[in-house]
Amino acid sequence: MFYPAYINLNNRECLVIGGGIVAERKVVSMLVSGGKVTVISPNATDLINHLADLGDISWLKRDFQQGDAINYFLVCAATDDNNINTAVYQEAYENYNIRLVNVVDIIPQCTYAAASVVTNGETMISISTSGKSPATSRRIREHFEELLSASSLYTLGYENENPTSIENQNLPYPVYFLLENRNCILIYDEISDELMQRRNLLVKCGANVVSISTKMAKEADFTDAFLLISDEKLVNSDLVENIGVLYEYVNTPNCGSFYTPKTIINGDMIISMSTKNHHDTNITKDLYNRISKQFTNNGYGKFINFLGEIRPEVLSRLNTSKERATFFDNLINYVEKNSDSNNPKCQEILEKEQESKKCCLRLTDKNCKNECLYNWISHGKIQQVHKLVEYFLNSK
Repeated sequence: MFYPAYINLNNRECLVIGGGIVAERKVVSMLVSGGKVTVISPNATDLINHLADLGDISWLKRDFQQGDAINYFLVCAATDDNNINTAVYQEAYENYNIRLVNVVDIIPQCTYAAASVVTNGETMISISTSGKSPATSRRIREHFEELLSASSLYTLGYENENPTSIENQNLPYPVYFLLENRNCILIYDEISDELMQRRNLLVKCGANVVSISTKMAKEADFTDAFLLISDEKLVNSDLVENIGVLYEYVNTPNCGSFYTPKTIINGDMIISMSTKNHHDTNITKDLYNRISKQFTNNGYGKFINFLGEIRPEVLSRLNTSKERATFFDNLINYVEKNSDSNNPKCQEILEKEQESKKCCLRLTDKNCKNECLYNWISHGKIQQVHKLVEYFLNSK
C-alpha cells in the first residue's frame, strides 16, 4: 500500500525530464502548487513552449546529461525512453539521495506515485489505487468532479485550445510515498494519538519505523532516513531540510515539507482529502463523512485487488499502453445487456449506462444489481469474471 502525503512545493526546485503530454501534466500540477519548475527535453508541447516564453518555467532544450539532477527537491522522469528514465532515477535517488523521485509507469524506480486530483480551489481530493488500477482511479476522480462541481488539474493550461499561463493556487502537491523497506523516523516527547496513527500507517506501508525521543535525536539519525514525523517543529529543522529528509510537524503542518491528510482506505484504494489552509469546516467535515460512508466496506478494495492480480498477464499479452488502457476501460465499463433487475431505479441506471457502455461502479447507486465485473467480484462470481477477462483479452 502507498502512504498518502501532501507536499509543500512552494518555491521548491522541481525537475521534469521530458517534454510530451505526460511531462506537461507534471509541470502543470507542480506550478499549481507553487513549484519552481525546470524542464529538460529537446522538444516540448505547445504549452511547455508557452510557459517557457512567459518565464513561468525554465526549459533546457537538450537531452538529459549527467549532473542535471543535483540540488533539486523533486525529480520526475517522463520520457518515452526507459534507458533515459532509469539514468534519471539512478542519478537523482542513488547518487544524490533526492527523496522525491518519480519515473512514469515504472513503480520500482519511484519513491512516490502521482495521484489523481480533484479540486475546487479550496478543498482537494486525491485518489490512488496503489498502482493496481489507474482506470478505476480515473473513474472515481470523474465522479468527484461531478460531486464537487470541480475540475481536474488535467484541464488547466488551455483556453479555447490555446496555451495559457498557470496560476499558483497555493495548493499542496498530492502524492503517495512508496515506503517498502525505507527508513522512517518518529521523534517524540510523548507518543501522541496522531503519531501513533501515523506509525501504524507507516508500518502498514512496509516502512522500517524507528522511534527516537527528542532529546536523543542527532544528525546521524536523519542522514539515511526517507522521512521523519514529529508533533512539534524541531530545533534543528534547518539541518533536517539541508540533509534532504522529508519532514512533517503534526501540530504545525504548514512548517513541514509534507503533511498527512485525512484518509479513507479500502484495501489498496486510498482517498485523501484536505483544505488549502488545513482547517476543517462543517462543509468539509460533512463531505469527508459522506465519502467515508460511500467508499468504506463497499467492495472497492476487492475490485482493485483483482485488477492488480490480472495486470501482469495483461502486460504480457498486450504490447502497447494504448491496447492495455483500452482493455481495462472495456473491462471496467462492462454491463451485461440482458441483466434483469426488479429495482426500477437500478434498471433506469442500467439502460443509461448501456447506452454509454459504462458501468456505474456503484458510484451513482450503492444498491445497483447490474450484471457487471464490479458486482460479480463483489459477490464472488469468479467464473463469470474470468470468462469476461478472457473475452476482452481475445478481442484485442
